[in-house]
Amino acid sequence: MLTGEGTSKVQPYTFDYAGAKITLVDTPGFNDTERTDTEVLEEIAKWTSATYRQDQLLSGIIYLHPITHARMEGSAMRNLRMFQSLCGQEVLGNVLLTTTQWSNVDPAVGQAREDDLRGEGFWGGLIRRGATLQRFHSTRESGLELIRGLMFNTRMPLDIQDQIVDKSMSLLETNAGKCINEELIALEKKFKEKVQSLEEQFRKAVEAMGEEMRVLMDEKEKTQQELGRVTDQMRLLTESHAAELKKRKAKEREEEARRSDKAAIAVATRDIAITAQIAGVFTSYKTRGRLILDIEKHEEFESDIIEITINYQLNFLSGIRVYTGNFGEAFGAGIDSTNYIVLGGAHYRCRSGTPVRVGSQEFVIFRKV
Repeated sequence: MLTGEGTSKVQPYTFDYAGAKITLVDTPGFNDTERTDTEVLEEIAKWTSATYRQDQLLSGIIYLHPITHARMEGSAMRNLRMFQSLCGQEVLGNVLLTTTQWSNVDPAVGQAREDDLRGEGFWGGLIRRGATLQRFHSTRESGLELIRGLMFNTRMPLDIQDQIVDKSMSLLETNAGKCINEELIALEKKFKEKVQSLEEQFRKAVEAMGEEMRVLMDEKEKTQQELGRVTDQMRLLTESHAAELKKRKAKEREEEARRSDKAAIAVATRDIAITAQIAGVFTSYKTRGRLILDIEKHEEFESDIIEITINYQLNFLSGIRVYTGNFGEAFGAGIDSTNYIVLGGAHYRCRSGTPVRVGSQEFVIFRKV
């Protein structure tokens, strides 16, 4: 995997080399001018999770940094922090910290900058934990040399793969998600304070009615837009987290239902409509119901509504008849009926009988068989 500046989206490239099939994956850095850090993180997390679920692990990560940069700016340091939180400590032995664009800098100047990168404030800690510093000279042979150094590494999962796939974390719960959320919280505070400061300056400028007022109005509007982007990113992370928790809850409830002999599905009579049933015809239709773990507990009937499919076969004693009415009436009409639902691999069957009343509603019960 390659990570650094200049890439707009995750792009894999596959080719044959030295008897092996090599796949290079180019990923964007966290200083994209067109997309937010949250959007970049979501794209990288989505790709790495999908490949990890297919048992495809990385044998190496190449982190690219232009040696033409005179110093590690704030965006580069943020990019490096996000890189560390994505990878984790265990895979640093498979990381190449690679400097680029050597043809665009004086060799002595480049050497001095590379020495600075080895310092504790930059790459020193990563190197001590196993990462390797290596140069890329923009040639095919130089690129293949990087690949040769990674081909036979022990493949290991990244932290973000383990946390999302194995530990079922939401993006916000991962180390990378926490890292970006801390950045967003700090930015939110910064922009809020700046908006307040600009509002105060604006008030004073209004009193003076000078040219400065127009400038401050423009600055305030731009800052509020930045604040809005940060707020949107925080909302995106929070909504993603909430959706993941809801999915977990539904999955846990289905698992519990599969283990429980008391499990049943309750369908409100108003959600079942039979307008015409003809003997000897198999059919089904979709409606909604509630997964009940214990029918004796009325609070269970307040559980979340889920989509279900009712399968049924009606056999009349003789001839062909058409029955029109509601579902509850059909069960008391002397019709031999077989009605069932399949959910989560379990079968639930409905027998003839009086619907169960809970509060102001009546429910037809499909019991687990």
